[in-house]
Amino acid sequence: MNSRPVYYEEPYLKTLEATVLAILDDGVILDQTICYPEGGGQSGDRGTIGGSTLLDTVKGEEGAILHKVENPTFAVGDSVLIELDWDHRYHYMQMHTAQHIASGILHSSFSIGTVSVHQGEKILTIETDRDEIPQRECYALEDLVNRNIREGHPLHYREETQETAHKMSLRRSIKVADETIRLVEIEDVDVIACAGLHLANTREAVLFQYEGQEKLRGHVRLIFSVGDEALSSIRENRALVDQLCTLHSARKETLLEVEKLFMEQVGQDRYLLGKKSERVASLMLESLAGKADQIDGIPVVLWEVEEDIDMKQVASAFSRMEDMVLCAAKVEKDKLLWLVGLGGKASALLDFNTMKKQILAPVSGKGGGRETLFQGVGIGMPKTFFSAFTKVVYENN
Repeated sequence: MNSRPVYYEEPYLKTLEATVLAILDDGVILDQTICYPEGGGQSGDRGTIGGSTLLDTVKGEEGAILHKVENPTFAVGDSVLIELDWDHRYHYMQMHTAQHIASGILHSSFSIGTVSVHQGEKILTIETDRDEIPQRECYALEDLVNRNIREGHPLHYREETQETAHKMSLRRSIKVADETIRLVEIEDVDVIACAGLHLANTREAVLFQYEGQEKLRGHVRLIFSVGDEALSSIRENRALVDQLCTLHSARKETLLEVEKLFMEQVGQDRYLLGKKSERVASLMLESLAGKADQIDGIPVVLWEVEEDIDMKQVASAFSRMEDMVLCAAKVEKDKLLWLVGLGGKASALLDFNTMKKQILAPVSGKGGGRETLFQGVGIGMPKTFFSAFTKVVYENN
């Protein structure tokens, strides 16, 4: 039970009357449809059918086109009106056409193959067969694609046999076993076997913008925006630059230098603040040591570390002390950060590695260290950790 794919015959048709053939758990089947089913990196169509919301269009078994309709109000045999979410459809036609131009130019001008593509709500991605692509080539590609968009190359469809299509040395191997192959030709730019929907002319893609790249499975994946999304991206970037200029009281041409100077000052301020925090940590540790219980004249310090002091500063403060047992802990982002220090003669009071399991078990602690300093993370409260630690220390001394 298959639908007649009117979207191939009239890809710009926005509405269509159709008859409901079946209403199944996995979708509605119509006698004909303008709704393109998801495939080839292109999203399925959305809109309404018979006044009910069409959430998605997908392919089912044996080529059936399934319309994912939310709470259908119609019955089998009813005549219903299909109304496309045209902005959604046209956005994907723009991206798909731009992708063909880009992949064609990557192949012909840069000898770079296309491994896979994905067209999303905001961006288009092309996974290439390269593990590195210099930025200058990405901008050269952007320029060439935009030139082809402005030139206004028409697009055509034609069908060829498998044998004829294979003799054409297409840039990508044919992935379907059908005897008849649907080819998409962008005049003077690209010819490829494709079952997707495209624009009638490259000029309709409007604009193609390189947004960046990332690594995927050892390949470079290029990221682009197309059409209205490319314009929106440019305007968002412009607004961001304007806001930064206002924030720094700078002009666009001096913004980068002003930002560098600002970050240098931030770095200096952080360094000075860190030094002050280290001094505060040292003073607090000295104060705690003066009040702590002792074993053989060695202070056993329990420190629930304050929020504005980090454990690196605690470790730094401990390194300047001589004979001391330090058990420090603080809760940060639902984790218990712990530190145990055994300075000078204190190392004779406890073999931490031997007693590690007993000390850390109550807080499900993990971590380690060497010689005089041990650190890690756990779950629970500092008091629980302190209790386990002191029990082990005093039982063994």
